[in-house]
Amino acid sequence: MPRIFGHYVPSPLLFLIGCEAATVFGSVFIGLALPLVGIPAVRPAWSSAIPPATLLTMLLLATIHVAGLYDMRQVPGRGELLLKLGMAFGAAYLAMGVLGYLVQGLTLGRKAFVLSWVTALPLIFLIRLVHDRLTADSRRRRKVLLLGSGRTARVIAGVLKESHHSFELAGCLAAGPASGGADGDLWSVGTIDDLDWISKVVRPDVIVVALEERRGALPVTAIVECKLRGIEVEDWPSFYEKLTGKIPVSDLRPSWLVFADGFKPARVTLATKRAMDVLGSLLGCLIAAPVLLAVTLAIRLDSAGPALFRQERTGQFGRVFSVFKFRSMRVDAARFPAPAPGEPDLRVTRVGRFLRRTRLDEVPQLFNVLLGDMSLVGPRPEWVALVPEFSEKVPLYLHRLAAKPGITGWAQVKNSYGASVENTWEKLQYDLYYIKNMSIFFDLLILLHTVQIVLFTKGSGEWTSKKRRSTTSVSYAG
Repeated sequence: MPRIFGHYVPSPLLFLIGCEAATVFGSVFIGLALPLVGIPAVRPAWSSAIPPATLLTMLLLATIHVAGLYDMRQVPGRGELLLKLGMAFGAAYLAMGVLGYLVQGLTLGRKAFVLSWVTALPLIFLIRLVHDRLTADSRRRRKVLLLGSGRTARVIAGVLKESHHSFELAGCLAAGPASGGADGDLWSVGTIDDLDWISKVVRPDVIVVALEERRGALPVTAIVECKLRGIEVEDWPSFYEKLTGKIPVSDLRPSWLVFADGFKPARVTLATKRAMDVLGSLLGCLIAAPVLLAVTLAIRLDSAGPALFRQERTGQFGRVFSVFKFRSMRVDAARFPAPAPGEPDLRVTRVGRFLRRTRLDEVPQLFNVLLGDMSLVGPRPEWVALVPEFSEKVPLYLHRLAAKPGITGWAQVKNSYGASVENTWEKLQYDLYYIKNMSIFFDLLILLHTVQIVLFTKGSGEWTSKKRRSTTSVSYAG
C-alpha cells in the first residue's frame, strides 16, 4: 500500500483518483478542441487553460471526497452514484464559474466549460462502474500469511475480515504444534517450522509477523528466503497501522515506537501548518461572522447566561489554556444528573442540541487558533480534570500532547466523541497515527473529512448516543 506524504492510501483508491483527475484535466482540452453548436469557435489557448484545468480538477476531487465517494467501505448503487456525482460536479463547476468570474487568469471559456462537464461526468461514471467491478474480484486481492496464532494474530485476522482493502487472509502458522482447524476468523495451515514449504504452496504476497514471543521462535532464515523470493514481510503494528489508520496502543512493544519512522515533522511542515492555521482562522472568522452573531442571539434568547464560555484544556506539552466555545448547556447544568442511556439530556438547551449536532459550538475555537493555543487540525483538547485519570489508565496517553490540539482531527472524524476510558483508548490510537504521519496533505484530507461530516451531519445520532452512554459523573460546563 503506497504512502502519500506519510499517510497510507490503498492502491485501488489511488488508481481511481488518478484516473478521475486525468479525465477532468483532459476534458478541459477536449472542450477546447471540439466544436459546439451555438458558441462561436475560438482558437484554443492551450497554455492559458492549464491553471483553470488544474484548479477544476482539484475542486472536483474535493467535492467527490465530500460526497463520500472515496470511502472504499461503501459501494453505492448506480442511481445513488450518479446522483452524488451530479451533485459533486454541480458544486465544483459552480465554484469554478465563480472563481473564473473573479480572477481573470482562471476563466474557462464557455465551450470548454460546457464540453468538459458533458465529457467528464459520463466518463467518470463509467470509470467508477469498471473500478467497482475490478476491486470486487477476490482474485485480485493480495494474500496475507500470519506468523502466529495468538491474540495479536486474531486481531489482524479480524481487521482483514472487516476491512475493504485489497487483502485477504490465507491462514496462519501456529507457534507450536497444530493440526489445522479454524478459530473464529483465524485458521491454521501449519506451524512456523513449515514456513519454507507452506510459503511455496500458499504463495502469499505478504507475510505478517504476529508473534507475542519471538525469542527462539522466529524462523529468520526462512523469512529471509521468502523475502528474497519477492514476498513482502511486515511487522504486525505497521500492517495494522496501514489497514486501520491508527496505531495499536495495547500489545505494542516500546521498541517499535523507538525505531518506527515518523514522529518528527519537518520544520517546513510546521511553518506551513501555522501559516495555514492563521489564514484559515482569519478567513473562517470573516465568513462565519454572520453565523456567530446569529448563534449568539439565539443562545441568549433560548436560555439565560452568556453565549460563550471558557474551559481550561490541556494543550501542547501539557500547557493549560482556556478554550472558547458556544454554550450548549444550561448555566445551572451541575444541578442535573447525567442522563441514563436512551434518555434526553436535560442539561442541554434546545439551541445547544442543534449546535452540537451541526458542530457549530466549536466555531469560536477559531480565536484559539489565532492565539496559537490550537491548530485547525490536531488531537482534541482534553479537559484538564480528566487528564490525570486518562494518563494513569491509558498507556502512552501523554504522548498525544506532542502536537497542538485542533478544532478537528483524525480521531474526531474517525471516532465518535466520548469521555470514557474505553473511548480514550480508541481516540489515542488515531491521535498517535496523526502525530506519526503529520503532513500538510494529511491536514487537508482531515479538513475535507470534516466538511463532509458537517454538511451531511454523519454520525450525529451515533455521536449523541455514545456521548450519553460514556458520560461520567464529571459535569461539563458547556
